[in-house]
Amino acid sequence: MKWIAFLFCTCTCFAQMSFSPRGEPQISVKNRILTTVNGNAISVVDVMKKMDMLLHQNYPQFADSPQARFQFYAASWRPILMEMIDTELILSDAEEKEIKLTDGEIREEMEDRFGPGVQLTLEKIGLSYDDAWKMVRKELIVRRMLWFFAQSKAIQSVSPQAIRQAYKQYLTEHPPYEEWSYRVITLKSENSELAEDVKGLLATAASGVECVAKELKEWESAHPEASLTVSNEYVARSSDLSDSHRTALASLSPGHYSEPIVQESRVERKPLQRIFYLKDKIDHPAPSFDELAPQLKNELTQKAVAKESDAYMQKLRRYYGFDQEGLKDALPENLQPFALE
Repeated sequence: MKWIAFLFCTCTCFAQMSFSPRGEPQISVKNRILTTVNGNAISVVDVMKKMDMLLHQNYPQFADSPQARFQFYAASWRPILMEMIDTELILSDAEEKEIKLTDGEIREEMEDRFGPGVQLTLEKIGLSYDDAWKMVRKELIVRRMLWFFAQSKAIQSVSPQAIRQAYKQYLTEHPPYEEWSYRVITLKSENSELAEDVKGLLATAASGVECVAKELKEWESAHPEASLTVSNEYVARSSDLSDSHRTALASLSPGHYSEPIVQESRVERKPLQRIFYLKDKIDHPAPSFDELAPQLKNELTQKAVAKESDAYMQKLRRYYGFDQEGLKDALPENLQPFALE
């Protein structure tokens, strides 16, 4: 039976490694064996080599910056270590299942990843050709195993019925709605007939109430017994409108005013009149099933892949006796194998 032995060094071997010209900050690496999986030791330097490759692939502009590399190392070494452990577990499973790769497949991936001048690129990032070959080989095997035992199963599990159900759920969470843009003109006066004067003045504003702001001010000055206010522009969904506002706006077309509506001031408990101006009403219908189906299928597939991948890794960890809690105990939170000096 296959088994995994975790070996954690009680003594730490310090190795100073310079990665920058004289006068620049240097990354100090406290090298040690972090764990051993099926007889394959994983050291701090092994993790660092993996991070160097990832840095080159994803953030080549930071590869020559010691500060950037240090920050990347400090934030990434633990998850990269876990990824490398999972890789070793998958490789053990691949070995049992006799999964093979040809040299041609690995060579093609090397050229795709590092360009035609593979050797020059590897020298620039400080990796030997042999190390890069082994890492790429492992990644290709892992990719193939995950396809066989997680991704293909996930894709098959996303049925048309599941996509339909996801669409129904989407409509429940994102129902169609209308968006209203409007203003409220409020008149406080004992003389109810003044509201008609205000509405007549507003009717001259073909492009909205803001176009007669000056005229409204002049009207208010001429009627000291009245108080006239114009609200800022409100933008609200139908579901967010109060009942009174929804009722006032429901019969209006964009660019039109309501009849004066008599209401009562909540604070002063005195009558007032409000005129509503509807600037715009925009319908936001729900996307059709055909429009949304590709996105929903992709989301369901991603969730299924994550679920199947996790189930596959949990199965491997149980089968090979991986002790995740033991690894946490052996690598305390305050352990930091990299320093910038």
